Amino acid sequence: MVYGTEVFLPAEIGQGSDRIMAYGENNQELRAMYLNLLEENRTRTAIRLAAYRKKVTRAYNKRVHPKAFQEGDLVMRKIQHQGERGKLDAKYEGPFKVIGKSGIAAYYLEDSQGKKGKSPWNAQHLKRYYP
Repeated sequence: MVYGTEVFLPAEIGQGSDRIMAYGENNQELRAMYLNLLEENRTRTAIRLAAYRKKVTRAYNKRVHPKAFQEGDLVMRKIQHQGERGKLDAKYEGPFKVIGKSGIAAYYLEDSQGKKGKSPWNAQHLKRYYP
């Protein structure tokens, strides 16, 4: 007795699948041909993958607007801890003078009294000041 499945006779179990029944000598030749084309298929796939990655990178970089400042530029610095501030209060403080660069997009700042900052600020948190 079998519950939920179809019953197989012992004679049916002994028969091979269609794939095994259709196997012949020309299959060896086809297999060799497919193995020879394997490297070409991999190369084609790698080219398609590189084109796809380039397209995705271009689409992503379309929205990225890098900020670059020179030494001596005046910038405003984002206020990090808002605390008890209201939504109408200023979101930036400054102006600060750029006195140096640290890495790709980090800058050392100096306030109007000449006091230098301890750590660099990321350009993402700065915006140009126009007097």
